[in-house]
Amino acid sequence: MPEKNRQGKVASEIKKILSEYLLRNSIIDEKGINSALISITDVTISPCLQHVKVYAVSLSKDFTDEDCVEYLQRHASQLRYHLGSHIRLKFTPELNFFVDNSFAYADKIESLFQKIHEEEKRA
Repeated sequence: MPEKNRQGKVASEIKKILSEYLLRNSIIDEKGINSALISITDVTISPCLQHVKVYAVSLSKDFTDEDCVEYLQRHASQLRYHLGSHIRLKFTPELNFFVDNSFAYADKIESLFQKIHEEEKRA
């Protein structure tokens, strides 16, 4: 959903640029991690537009979300260079990568709801 403020618009554009780059360039590193199998789930940016938090998950069972973030950290300078050449900002923001735990959290909540539902059926 497009956001109305500048931060939201810039964050959305950064997410789009990084996602397309990872998909199109499909870089495979020494650990066998393929960039096309990494999903950028969210991007937040500081009010000064100089610091970005990028949340990512693995789309493959062959490597963990932590491996995915390590991969992105190793290639951060390359990703930042690409970002700088595709977005018009006074400064190219510094990229920081994190594992997106929202899917695991949602699974946990779902399992709690199922447990409550099963207990209600028994009663």
